[in-house]
Amino acid sequence: MRSFVFSFLFLSVLLSPLGILAKQEPADSLRSLIETVNGKRKGELNLELANLLLAENPDSSIYYGSKAREIGREINNPVLIIRSYSVTGEAYQKQNKLKEAIASYLKGLELAEKYKEKSLAGTIYNGIGICYFYLNDVKKAERYMKRAAKAKKEANDYQYYALIAMNLAGLQIMNQSFDKSVLTLKEAEKTLLKKKQDQYLAAVYNSLGAAYQSVQPDSCVYYYELSLNYSTKHKDLLTKMNAYQNLGDYYFGRKEYSKAIDCMKQAIATNEKRPEDSYKPALYQRISALYDSIGDLKHAYSYKKLETEAHQRVFSVEKQKQIEELEIKYQSEKKEKEIQQNKQEIERKNNQQNSVIFLAVSLFLVAGFVTYLIFQRKRIERQFEQEKLRLFENIFHEIRTPLTLIDGPIQILKQGSDGSQQEQLALMERNSKKLIHLVNELLDASKLGKGSYQLHYSNGRIDDFIANCILGFLGESESKNIRIIHSKNGSEKYYSFPSNALEKVLSNLIGNGLKYCPPKSEIQVSSQIISTTLVIRVQDNGSGIPKKEQKKVFRRFFRGKHADASGTGIGLSLVKELVDLAGGTIDLQSNSTGTTFSVSLPIQEVNEVTDLIPQNEGSPILLLAEDDPDTAAFTISILKEHFQVIHVQNGQKAIDFIQENLPDMVLSDIMMPEKDGIELLQEIRSNELTNHLPVVLFSAKASLESRLEGLLHGADAYISKPFSPEELKLTIQNLFTTVQRNKDAYKDSIHSEKTVEERIKSPHAYVNKVIDHIINHIDHPDYSVNELSNDMAVSRSQLHRKLVALTGFSTSNFISMIRLEKAKDLLLNNEGNITEIAYKCGFNSQSYFTKSFTEYFGKTPSQFIKKH
Repeated sequence: MRSFVFSFLFLSVLLSPLGILAKQEPADSLRSLIETVNGKRKGELNLELANLLLAENPDSSIYYGSKAREIGREINNPVLIIRSYSVTGEAYQKQNKLKEAIASYLKGLELAEKYKEKSLAGTIYNGIGICYFYLNDVKKAERYMKRAAKAKKEANDYQYYALIAMNLAGLQIMNQSFDKSVLTLKEAEKTLLKKKQDQYLAAVYNSLGAAYQSVQPDSCVYYYELSLNYSTKHKDLLTKMNAYQNLGDYYFGRKEYSKAIDCMKQAIATNEKRPEDSYKPALYQRISALYDSIGDLKHAYSYKKLETEAHQRVFSVEKQKQIEELEIKYQSEKKEKEIQQNKQEIERKNNQQNSVIFLAVSLFLVAGFVTYLIFQRKRIERQFEQEKLRLFENIFHEIRTPLTLIDGPIQILKQGSDGSQQEQLALMERNSKKLIHLVNELLDASKLGKGSYQLHYSNGRIDDFIANCILGFLGESESKNIRIIHSKNGSEKYYSFPSNALEKVLSNLIGNGLKYCPPKSEIQVSSQIISTTLVIRVQDNGSGIPKKEQKKVFRRFFRGKHADASGTGIGLSLVKELVDLAGGTIDLQSNSTGTTFSVSLPIQEVNEVTDLIPQNEGSPILLLAEDDPDTAAFTISILKEHFQVIHVQNGQKAIDFIQENLPDMVLSDIMMPEKDGIELLQEIRSNELTNHLPVVLFSAKASLESRLEGLLHGADAYISKPFSPEELKLTIQNLFTTVQRNKDAYKDSIHSEKTVEERIKSPHAYVNKVIDHIINHIDHPDYSVNELSNDMAVSRSQLHRKLVALTGFSTSNFISMIRLEKAKDLLLNNEGNITEIAYKCGFNSQSYFTKSFTEYFGKTPSQFIKKH
């Protein structure tokens, strides 16, 4: 079965965040003109020059933008200041300095909102959204683009409103919110028709076709054809080419190869009228795949050859352009330096009489010039390195987008497929998840490489956090007969520490130990707190790392001679970079008797816990989102007896906590800053990982309309303020009891007399997806928590919390339960002897299988067979 990907015009043309069209005057003429004017005109000319230099020289653009800003302050012109912040933000964005870009945009936004400049505010909102898109934070990007579209519409700036709407729809499709994207585009269509701006309808209709192709394939052709009509009318070659390409992909998916080939040829013919760019090789690749599908290898090879040649041309042109720009810049700076040096030498010859001083100064200048050349060379090398990192990250993003769009249609197809198709779809789904996980890991490495990785700090006991990380490895360690010993530091104090970095460090180091240690060995994890430093040691008694490889193990993609075949060479380099980012150190000691990694991280003692995994696993976690401190304190006093209550001040902080820790229940106010309770509820229900969470809303909005709105969006209960403490307590306890009852019902169903497939099936689609992955790998003894979390594209701790919430089983116990229940059916059906069945169900040895079977069923396999 062949997978296909359709392209989106609106994602490939992100709207420039600056709403100013620079005049096509030469930069030199503008510089000369600036010297002849004053006041507002001078500020405007500086701003125009900043815009003109955006693409080729962002540093100069920033300089002239700051000049315009100074003039704006002198003449008290807030609009000029806002526009200067906007162009500066875009210049930083061109340099991939996204933090600096966002900071500049936010300064401009503050002024735009203060002076009610809605159109400029919309421009800046869009710029911030694009920055977050490049930072891979799609949710924030979508949020800011919604604000941008709203602001542009309120300002009657319909041209940019339509373009932003297309970008927004593209982001919504990336999040698989297809219905939202259709509504966004329909609103844009309505606005353009009303305002008679039909020159932009071609792109909107092309986007609508792409959105419908995911959910209502039969409707997409109608919109693609509308797009072709309008793009032909307005000579919009790019949109026309995209529409033909999307139609070709649609017919390809329906196996109507003749129509698909015709459409692809039309796309290629349209693209021939445009300047050569990255679309050309992509089009050749698609038509080559089409001919390959119908067995026409001659044409398939011909177009594959054209694809390769086009790739080489595009790549050569881009790289040559970059090299030429750097060379011109370098030579220009070199000449300026030489001219300056000559002037200085002439002045010294005229003014200095002492030849000894003259010689000394000359030598100093020569040394400085050599130093300058060395510095220039290093700076150019750094620029090349940054370009390389950006190229890799762009590739990773390009891979992840189609993977996301592959996974969504698979889920839809699974709902209407029969048994034979389910296997093929499950295989596709499993491998797409693996690719998504790998790409995410590479993106983490890329973020670390360019300095955009963010540390998340949590508060709590260090011992509890380490114990929770180790918990996820217990199933794998038992199956390999390896003991993990946790030597605790014994401190009862609370500390603030980088939890996301520490979890990745521990997971990689313990995972490596399990990978390379022999059976019956030990892995010791110890921690020690010395003042404000946490020292963690992970020690194993494996075969060790050869001396000549020890200095290389922290290099990215390095894999030793005896490395595991499934490794990528990223793990230890990520560990080193995360430790460096957190301001810590890592040390390696290894010989033939074992390996010890020592990690030191700075920590800070705190007085209270605000966001961490609970100290007592038996106590359910209730997340309270409430911005009023008095109400929060009163609510905590009511519930703290039965729940561990974690308090956050708004919906955004609640989302951040939920994504990291998955509480057992959420209690949220509705009226809150940043993100209100309804928005929080919508994010929880739209996320596969969090949609099971019970959510209770409480609010002073007590009208029937408000209560219905909350329940309509998926709230499990709605309590009006002022509330009865007893009502709140009973409502939450009853919901928690229902959750526990559902877990007990699932465990009871496992012990029924049905077949294993019927016994373990859950009413939750997420659990059934987990079960499918385990069943597909049930005869693989190495398939453990690590591999399962990779297949589900979530972290180990997230998967653990989700499974405990829905089934009552930890991840390792859930895997073991399915293996043993399958073994039970095989024994009852006499499908092999005990040893054969043990290996069929993924156990390394009969002895370990017998031990596990006896602990689970209370009888040995032999006793079980005799009784039945």
